[in-house]
Amino acid sequence: MSKQKKQTKASSTKKKLAQKKTSTTKTTAKKTTAKKSTPTKKKSVAKKSTTKKPTGKKKPTSKPTTKKTTTKKTTTAKKPTTKKTTTTKKPIAKKKSTTVKKKTTTTKKPTTTKKVVKKTPEVEGPLEFYLKAGEIAIAVKKLLRSKVKVGASVLEICEAGEAKIKALGGLWAFPLNISINNVAAHYSAQPEDDLLIRKGDIVKVDCGVHINGYVADTAFTVSFGTGHKDLIKASEEATKAAIDLIRPGITTDRLGNDIEDIIRSYDFRPIRELGGHQLDQNLLHGPIMIPNVKGTKGIKLEENQAYALETFATSGTGRLLRTETKCYIFQLNPIPIPLRLESAKRARKVILTNYSNFPFTTRWIAKELSTPTAKIALRYLADKAQIKRYPVLSDVKDSLVSQSEHTVFLTGNSRIVTTRANE
Repeated sequence: MSKQKKQTKASSTKKKLAQKKTSTTKTTAKKTTAKKSTPTKKKSVAKKSTTKKPTGKKKPTSKPTTKKTTTKKTTTAKKPTTKKTTTTKKPIAKKKSTTVKKKTTTTKKPTTTKKVVKKTPEVEGPLEFYLKAGEIAIAVKKLLRSKVKVGASVLEICEAGEAKIKALGGLWAFPLNISINNVAAHYSAQPEDDLLIRKGDIVKVDCGVHINGYVADTAFTVSFGTGHKDLIKASEEATKAAIDLIRPGITTDRLGNDIEDIIRSYDFRPIRELGGHQLDQNLLHGPIMIPNVKGTKGIKLEENQAYALETFATSGTGRLLRTETKCYIFQLNPIPIPLRLESAKRARKVILTNYSNFPFTTRWIAKELSTPTAKIALRYLADKAQIKRYPVLSDVKDSLVSQSEHTVFLTGNSRIVTTRANE
């Protein structure tokens, strides 16, 4: 029994040892299989991750796979990002430069157009020159009203008015006229004139200014006697009516009708030979006249024309007397001829230099030459038709004449009065 028991125990221990060996081999085999299976899984995962890289939608859960994928993603992502940034930066810089250039060109264009819009010819056109001349004439009239009084020298009044025109930047369109009582027009003080304004006189002051050849022609009447109020009012109201009526498209005969009707309504007569006149650059008396009387042929007036509306009312006949011996105003004729008299040559040179377009007076030439020389030279030039005479114009003796005048510029359907304040 003991031997059998020993044999059985030995065999059982052997069986147990054999089972342990088999189990260990199985476990080792399992471990080896597990080790072999894990790389295959890794490979498959790697393969899957490589296939999934372009899509970038699913991320692997295992840590090793995420490391590999992240490293690969970062390497692959960096390359396209650098390409994208380089490609995107270039067009952005181009766009910015082009937009800046466009902005600079667009801003430069309006500046150039603004410079072109500031056209000096438009700012300094005929109307602007007429208005400037009118402003000076208004200021000169204000001065003259204070100078014209009983006992005042006509020569001093003329000199003061003409000096004021120059001081204000204007030029003389004609010599200052001081016409007293029955004298209607064209009396300007001669050199060393001793004429004074007396009590009872009715004095007409006619002033002309030009800027760049564009004229402001204006006149007023002052009384130093009694019974002259209606006579002055007759010419003033006639001029006002003409101003109210004148516009582009009207005819001159309609103006003449109204002027005569108003003057006659005060029991005075208009002066037939005198009246308003067209103005233009370097032209004091244009081809179109504005009559003071009825029965004249009508001429249609146009836009952008200037006119001196000038009315005269008289207690006399309404017909003027010309006194050729009393002539102190002249104007140059444009066609020269050879001259023999030396003083006439000198006088014509002075006239051509200073007074080629507008009337002048003996006083002005006498300042360049002596008074006797100027008188002889001007008489000679007038006889040779080198200068035109403007003799003193008068109605009959003991009659009285009033005068009123303003300059207007026709524009659109209306007119602008250049020589009246607050226009």
